[in-house]
Amino acid sequence: MKKIKNLQSMSFRARVSVRGISFFLLGLKTRFLARHFVTALEMTLIAILFSGCFDLDNSLFNNDTLTAYNLRTTVIPESLRTQVVLNSQEKKIYGYFVKSSNINEKNVVLYNHGNRDHLQFYWDRVELFYKMGFNVFIYDYQGYGMSEGEPTEEAIYSDANVAYYYLQSKGFHDTLITVYGFSLGGAPATNLAAKTFTPRRLILESTFASASALTQSGTLLDLPGTFVMKGEYTTAEKIKRITSPVLILHGVDDKFIDMEKNGKVIYNNANEPKTFIAVPGADHSEVPWKMGEANYISTIKNFILN
Repeated sequence: MKKIKNLQSMSFRARVSVRGISFFLLGLKTRFLARHFVTALEMTLIAILFSGCFDLDNSLFNNDTLTAYNLRTTVIPESLRTQVVLNSQEKKIYGYFVKSSNINEKNVVLYNHGNRDHLQFYWDRVELFYKMGFNVFIYDYQGYGMSEGEPTEEAIYSDANVAYYYLQSKGFHDTLITVYGFSLGGAPATNLAAKTFTPRRLILESTFASASALTQSGTLLDLPGTFVMKGEYTTAEKIKRITSPVLILHGVDDKFIDMEKNGKVIYNNANEPKTFIAVPGADHSEVPWKMGEANYISTIKNFILN
């Protein structure tokens, strides 16, 4: 069972009412009878509930640290990637700039990854953009991979801004920068496009609408609505301020972030031009693969260029 590792976006600090605890424990009992076992995550939640506090920050920022990155070269030659060290809130954050194999390509994708591990875990995503022919920049939030510091909502917004300014320093005009956010990465991606600059395109994949939307959907943990989250992550509100064309992709079978209560809400709040793609059979991390690599590449490439 890898529920904790795969929990891309479910996290917050919360206070639980007595009534909320009762309903939650009843739900755990029902699922136990159905499955004949209690997962490690559920056992952890029970212990936390009885201790009087509920802190899932460690699940939201499910980060691993590294002393060095080990990136495969089967698709992207080592000669076309450059490690970059930036400064965010007086902390060093690390990223990689991948140069397109087409020396005349001017577009770049700024990729904001999910809550798991570090950028090395998302290298297959970078390879997809490379196959599209684009330049790519991926970075690790504070506390992820080799990046210093600790991840917080404010920190990841700062990190995204710093990543944008790096691309600007390399001569990429705003009209050439597409911002992509996957899962947790949808929050800094949307914040960046709403407050810092107007990107060429904004693409959100499997993104949650807000902190409260997570507690209300609670698709994985059946969380009661009495929880109070530490962060706000008001992506569905910020999207209203964005004038760039928006593409939203969401798996119909997403068990972590419910499509109707998150992806659809963000889409409904977005300005035209906008596109929504519901991917049948796709769970939280499966959108590109359930679409099919060729179809995914064609869809994203056409949206960025046309």
